[in-house]
Amino acid sequence: MPTNPPRTTWLEISHSALTNNVRQLRSLLTPATQLMAVVKANAYGHGAAETSRIIQRAGADRFAVATLGEAIELRAAGIERPILVLGYTPAWQAAEALAHDVTLTVLDLETATAFSSAAAAQDALLRVHVKANTGMNRLGVRPDAVPSFMAALRALPGIAVEGIFTHFATSDETDKQHAENQFAVFQQMLAALARDGLRPPVAHAANSAALLTMPHTHLDLARSGIALYGLDPDMDQCTLPPGFEPALAWKAMVTQVAELAPGEAVSYGREFIAERPMRVAVLPMGYADGFPRRPFNWGNVLLRGMPAPILGRV
Repeated sequence: MPTNPPRTTWLEISHSALTNNVRQLRSLLTPATQLMAVVKANAYGHGAAETSRIIQRAGADRFAVATLGEAIELRAAGIERPILVLGYTPAWQAAEALAHDVTLTVLDLETATAFSSAAAAQDALLRVHVKANTGMNRLGVRPDAVPSFMAALRALPGIAVEGIFTHFATSDETDKQHAENQFAVFQQMLAALARDGLRPPVAHAANSAALLTMPHTHLDLARSGIALYGLDPDMDQCTLPPGFEPALAWKAMVTQVAELAPGEAVSYGREFIAERPMRVAVLPMGYADGFPRRPFNWGNVLLRGMPAPILGRV
């Protein structure tokens, strides 16, 4: 427990667990495949700045985020490795991306042309990755349009096409058929690009689930988000192998111990009713901390290392 914490509930992030998880992931990759650490959304709530510094020291080759603002935060935190913005970046942010040496994802020629103009105005080179939509059907260029799109990008001054990637919709499921279909489409597209001399140096498709269960998809680099933090891609269909450690612990002081008599209830809705005399620990957690409003019996906490059931609704 920290000395005199500013709040009576807090998160603890384990340096050793993060370092271990990076090493576990690296052990699943060949030396030819780079590891890209996905630290979007404040490193999945773990704190992007400090977490990324630990991950960088542990040996991740690259970083990925969702927005340019997240990338700039990493640069301010001392992250020197390449950073890719996975999401859409509007044209007016190109100058900022150049200033902070951030790689952007391109999805359409209009935005790419604006990126080119911004780079040419600074006599600079903006690195980009193309996102291909192989079946996720959110962001991305359709596979049949990728060759002509890639050729058009190559003709733009100030644009360096470093990579191309796709994202699996079902790699965390037991049935991998759709993910395999996506990968087959991606492989065919890469082969066509290679025949035309248009394949960029870096191709990537694997997320955490594919990194763990589909080694043939690792390609030039593999992206890992949730597994990096010691969490299962899916608690039922895609669990982590032994050796990974959860990096986050949510802790709190016990603010009061209440004595319940038989028939007395706990918290909103009176969902839990004591059947015998009980001692109940009250913890200072609520909605503002992200504690979910679920049925009273949805889980346990650890009190001095021993499991204790949750009794009341928030």
